[in-house]
Amino acid sequence: MNSTVKNTEVLGNWLQAKEMATRTERKIDYPPQSPMLLSLHADTVTGAEDPSKNGVYKLDDFLSAHQAERDAQIRARKDANAAKLSMLNSKNPTLNRNVAPLKPVAVGARSSKNTILLHEKYQALGIPQPHFTYNGGSDSGWTVKVSFPGLDLEELQDLSEERKFNSKQEAKEAVSEKALAILEQLEKEGKVTKGRKQKPIGGEPTAQHEKKEKEPGENYIGQLLEFQRATSSPQPTYTDYQSGKHFTCLLTIEGHAKPFGSLDTLHSSKKEARQDAARQAVESFKSQGLWPEDFTSVGGIKKKKKKPQSPQPAAALREMNSTNSMSSSFSLTQTPTPPPTTSSTTISAAPDTPTSYAHRVALLATKLSLSTPEYRFTPHPHDKDFHTVSCFFRNGGPHHEGPIGEARNVFGRKKAKEECARLTLEYLQGVLEWRLREGERVMAGVSGGCRCWAGGWGGLLMEREGERWGLGRGEWVMDGREGMIVMEIRIWRLRMRWRWC
Repeated sequence: MNSTVKNTEVLGNWLQAKEMATRTERKIDYPPQSPMLLSLHADTVTGAEDPSKNGVYKLDDFLSAHQAERDAQIRARKDANAAKLSMLNSKNPTLNRNVAPLKPVAVGARSSKNTILLHEKYQALGIPQPHFTYNGGSDSGWTVKVSFPGLDLEELQDLSEERKFNSKQEAKEAVSEKALAILEQLEKEGKVTKGRKQKPIGGEPTAQHEKKEKEPGENYIGQLLEFQRATSSPQPTYTDYQSGKHFTCLLTIEGHAKPFGSLDTLHSSKKEARQDAARQAVESFKSQGLWPEDFTSVGGIKKKKKKPQSPQPAAALREMNSTNSMSSSFSLTQTPTPPPTTSSTTISAAPDTPTSYAHRVALLATKLSLSTPEYRFTPHPHDKDFHTVSCFFRNGGPHHEGPIGEARNVFGRKKAKEECARLTLEYLQGVLEWRLREGERVMAGVSGGCRCWAGGWGGLLMEREGERWGLGRGEWVMDGREGMIVMEIRIWRLRMRWRWC
């Protein structure tokens, strides 16, 4: 029994040894590691080997060793960011705040002068309203044609301009100028005459569908337009400028050297820029005292009626009275002329007659025994709308033949003629006053030995010591002592009777 237990123990030990041998064969063969330990809080190595030899460094040592490479990488990164920023600034100017602001560039000039004149012309003539037809677009440019329906005139049909325009308004202004010139020429030739206004069928007014835009605040553009028309002044011209997405405007008016507006004040739209320029023009007129005091935003501006001209100077009336008294003190051999009337004793025209300067010049020239005034026009070589006008009196002698009252470089034939007539009227009034003064001087020194005078208003003829003075026009009878010879003479193309001793 003891041998059996012993054998069992031997067998158990053998199985245990075999199992341990099997486990030993299955283990992985790892390389042996060095017995080195590093301290986290110490600068020295606790092991036997230096870690830098195996590629392990401290952070400060690594950065100091590669400082040059790190600085080069930082500079390269900054240069790349600067290039990207410059590219963004070129695409969007608002991001670049250090660059100087862009200078505004003119994108077009806006003026409605010819369009307004064309509408006034066809309304005055009573002809149908013209029809405008537009073609094109904002990218390719605009073209326009205008026709006058209802008129059998080929000259006024399908009028157009060859070139293209940036906007419809510029195209309409250009073709309106061309149509206005042709319409005025046809009116002078008599092909277009003023017609009567036709009433709509059924007695009902035609409906006009107009789109009215509500504008915030005061409409300075409309106020300035009414003011210029009320004073018969030329219409303003608006020149638009663009700077990026903003706009500015300068307003120019003929006769004003300095434009209204500013290129420094930017607006979000062209309309606001024009309103601001018109506002500055209105404020300038108000500061000069030219703006009407009774103006209201509802009633607008109306033209002032011309006041009747004042009567002639007192010297002319005294001359008339003295002439009438002398004519009654002598025994005349001819039937006396009728007494003067009020209309004949005034230099200017009556209130119910035309009061233009040209009409007044014609009346005064007749009283001064001058021929009908002749106005000679000379257009400007570069702009035919400006004229130089002078007045001439045929057979007026070296002093009055002309040129008189020269008006230089005035816009429009009618205004140029009126300006010349105004200057000519001042000249003729001076001639009349000089003649009246000389007549008074001669009459003050009349004595018994002088050959004298008689007559009615309209002219006066005297002789003193061989000097002859003729004042105006009329039928005269010279009277004096008995035994004088009656002679009929002509002085300044007037037939007068003279009694000579």
